[in-house]
Amino acid sequence: MASVIEQCQVAPPPSCADKLTLPLTYFDILWLNFHPIRRTLFYKLPISKSNFIQNIIPTLKDSLSVAVKHYLPLAGNVACPLSSNDYRESRYVTGDSVFVTFSESNMDFDYLISNHICNAKDFYPFVPRLVEPKDAPEVQLAPVLAIQVTLFPNHGVSICFTNHHVVGDGASIVAFIRAWASLNKVGRDDQQFLANEFVPFYDRSVVKFPHGLGELIWGEKKKDKLEMRDIIVTPPDNDAIGGETDENVMEFFGCAVDCRRRFDPPLPSSYFGNCIVGYMASIRHADLVGNEGFTIAVELIGETIHERNKDKEYMLTSEWLKEVPKRINT
Repeated sequence: MASVIEQCQVAPPPSCADKLTLPLTYFDILWLNFHPIRRTLFYKLPISKSNFIQNIIPTLKDSLSVAVKHYLPLAGNVACPLSSNDYRESRYVTGDSVFVTFSESNMDFDYLISNHICNAKDFYPFVPRLVEPKDAPEVQLAPVLAIQVTLFPNHGVSICFTNHHVVGDGASIVAFIRAWASLNKVGRDDQQFLANEFVPFYDRSVVKFPHGLGELIWGEKKKDKLEMRDIIVTPPDNDAIGGETDENVMEFFGCAVDCRRRFDPPLPSSYFGNCIVGYMASIRHADLVGNEGFTIAVELIGETIHERNKDKEYMLTSEWLKEVPKRINT
C-alpha cells in the first residue's frame, strides 16, 4: 500500500503562454477511447522521509513546472465537443495544471525492481488515476496526465506517469520525461533546455489528412461509448481463454511503428503528438503450436515489418486503418 504525503496541482510558471490549442490529427483521434497508458520508473535512492519532503519534493515540483512550460498540452485537456460537427482539440489555458501525488510505501523495494515474475496488482498502489473529465460550455474537458512519486524510505523512489494516449505517443511522452529529468538535474535553465533536442515541435500542418478520414473516425468515435468496465474479463471469458482452440483459427500479431521519418519530407523527431501506424501479421493457430512456434511468429512479424516499411502509401494513407479493425473483429 501507499499512503499519501501530499497532493497538488503543478502549473507552468506565470511567464508561459496564456493558451495553446492543437487540432487532433487522425493519428490522435484513433486513441480517443483507448485506456490510459502507465509507465513506472524506479530509482535506487536511499533517502529518509524528511529529506524527501524537505528537498526532493520541492525540487521535483519546480522542475516539473518548467518542463510543462515547454510541454503545455500535458498540463491541458483534450476538448471533446458535445456537437459532432465541432472540431476536437488539445487545449491549454492559463490555470490548467498537472495533478501530482507524493506518497510513501513500506513495500519491499528490491522485490519490485528484481528481475522475476511479479503480480501486476503489487504495482497498482503507485499508479495515479487521471482526474475525471469535467464539463465546460459546449465541450467536455479531459485531463491527459497524472504523476505519482512514491518514496520507499532508505531504499528508493518510483515515479509513475499515467497519460491519455490521444495527447501523444510513446516517443512524445518519453521526450517529456527526459526533459523533466534534465531540468531537475541542471536546474531551471531554459537556455540549456532550448539548446538540445527536447524542444517539442507542434506544427500540425505537416500531417496531412487523407480526405474526409478525420471526420469519418470522429463520427465513429462519437458512436462508440466504450468504457473500461466494458472490457473487463469476466469469469466465463477466463474459462474460454484456457480452452482448446481450433487449429485453423487465424492468430493476429499487431505492432506499432513510428512513421515520423517516413513522411516526405520527414517530420522532426521532436514532433509532439501521435505518429504511429499499426502493422498486422496473421497465421494459422496450428502453425504456432509446438517448439518452432515462437521462431515462426518472430520471422512472420519481421517479414511484415520489412514489407510494410517499404510501402509509404500504406503507412501514410488510410489503408492500414482499414486492415487493423478488420483483423481485430475477425
